[in-house]
Amino acid sequence: MKNFFSLIFLNYLRLIAKIQLAKIKLLNPKLQIVGITGSAGKTSCLLACEAVLKDHFKVKTNYGGNSESGIPLSILDIKITDFKILDWIKIAILSPIKLLTNWKTYDIFLVEMGIDSAKEPKNMAYLLKIIHPDIGIFLNVTSVHIQNFNSLDNIAQEKARLINSLNHHGFAILNINDPLVTKYTQITLAKKIAIKPFKVKSPRFAFPPAQELTFGAAAALAQIFNITPDFSNYQAPPSRCSLFKGINNSTIIDSSYNSSLLATTEMLAVLKSSPSPRIAVLGDMRELGQASKTEHEKLYKIALNSADLIISVGVETQKYFGPKSEKFLNYKKALDYLLKNLPKNSTILVKGSQNTIFLEELVKGLLADKSDSKLLCRQSPYWQKLKSSL
Repeated sequence: MKNFFSLIFLNYLRLIAKIQLAKIKLLNPKLQIVGITGSAGKTSCLLACEAVLKDHFKVKTNYGGNSESGIPLSILDIKITDFKILDWIKIAILSPIKLLTNWKTYDIFLVEMGIDSAKEPKNMAYLLKIIHPDIGIFLNVTSVHIQNFNSLDNIAQEKARLINSLNHHGFAILNINDPLVTKYTQITLAKKIAIKPFKVKSPRFAFPPAQELTFGAAAALAQIFNITPDFSNYQAPPSRCSLFKGINNSTIIDSSYNSSLLATTEMLAVLKSSPSPRIAVLGDMRELGQASKTEHEKLYKIALNSADLIISVGVETQKYFGPKSEKFLNYKKALDYLLKNLPKNSTILVKGSQNTIFLEELVKGLLADKSDSKLLCRQSPYWQKLKSSL
């Protein structure tokens, strides 16, 4: 019954958002919609694209809302800080009001399009019922959310719907080095543009090699709009490759927002090239289903070759990481261990999946300057209340 009413509400929200978007297109027929998909790096790519475009165009993004509800709310300019019943009632009332009162226009709408399943409403087919991009960016395919799919090919097919929905006037910006991206975008009518690596350096971030793909996608988008790419004002999202000074003169590489085998492998490569002693604090990779054992065992082997000390957090890493690691069920116990045993001048990589792992709180406990905690992910009252209940 709950799912039935949820679907009714989503369809209500989708209808109003589609009307709002049609209104915006009437006000600005030249509006270009850019859809961004992939298993990893979508948000970073969205912000990189915004960085190169915003000095030349009026740009809107759906930063923070890439789902079946987040995209319509972004179109309507409705923001919520919590996810309680009262908030959804507020949305139901505000949506038609926004339709009548919101007359904002923009030149480019950058839309991160995230999917969790092959079934509606959490798949790409449903998102394409809300919004139809003119340009598509397809970054990669990994095992993220694989428990909700039959295979990696199934994930690729669903994500590729974005690219294959483009018409012959559109552009498809593709990572042709990912065989699944290439395999499932053959039928697109759009003009294909291969992503070329683009290096960007910053004293505030430790970008992994994969970030060159993100910047390359944004550079390719800039090329479509005849702009020279400039990433000088790029700001990475919280807890993605951020550098902080830690206690005991340590350096913290905070990548605690989320985790997957591909993304964590990339960050371990960054750690491996950093000064010793090197510490990898690795949380569970979630939503892997039957692949969890294999993926975590692979990660452990890679970590052994990258770190002097491995600290794991969570049920899955406790089960599948080998003996050469310190294992903890939650971040509090891992933090207590580090506060007592952290070597001086360490480089600490922190990376784990969302929800129950919350390794950003471990980072908070290691910061030399506690005011830096405002730069970490999931610091809103909603998240803090949720964490305090654990």
